[in-house]
Amino acid sequence: MPSSPSLNALLRNPSAALADTDLKITLPLTRALLNEVLAARPAGTPIRELYIDPEAGNRFRVHLSANAPVIGTVSRQLMLVPGPAVSFPDQPWLSFDIVSGLKFLDKPLINLVQGQIESRLPKGVDVSSSYVRIHVPALMTHLGYQQLVPLINKLQVTSEANRLILSLHLNAQ
Repeated sequence: MPSSPSLNALLRNPSAALADTDLKITLPLTRALLNEVLAARPAGTPIRELYIDPEAGNRFRVHLSANAPVIGTVSRQLMLVPGPAVSFPDQPWLSFDIVSGLKFLDKPLINLVQGQIESRLPKGVDVSSSYVRIHVPALMTHLGYQQLVPLINKLQVTSEANRLILSLHLNAQ
């Protein structure tokens, strides 16, 4: 828990701490910031290298190098396209379609080791050979922020050259 009494109150009971709040924010996340955050991932994961290259046209490239069961190190550049906005409670999945970057045998291999992939991902994250999906309430609960889930009205990720744009609407009314 944070040491600030105000932050503690916010995390304990966000609806009360943010009563009557209706906040819409658009947050541009630069390539440098995104990749600095990704570089701080926990040690001991199979990911050796991971960085994001946001592009114009609402798409971004993910550069990935990982230790894969049976075959060793695998490196890929995947092009992802963000899906529709998350809206609660009707549409809780933040989704990204994989539109290019997988090689001929990648899809069957991913399907073969699907269980091993899922066991290494945080709760709420679902990866297949055609998409990456994040069940926002499940992931937030896994991270200890379940109290904030009811406040999220809308969440959307889009992309432009060198920036991912996070659009968030919080409502505590």
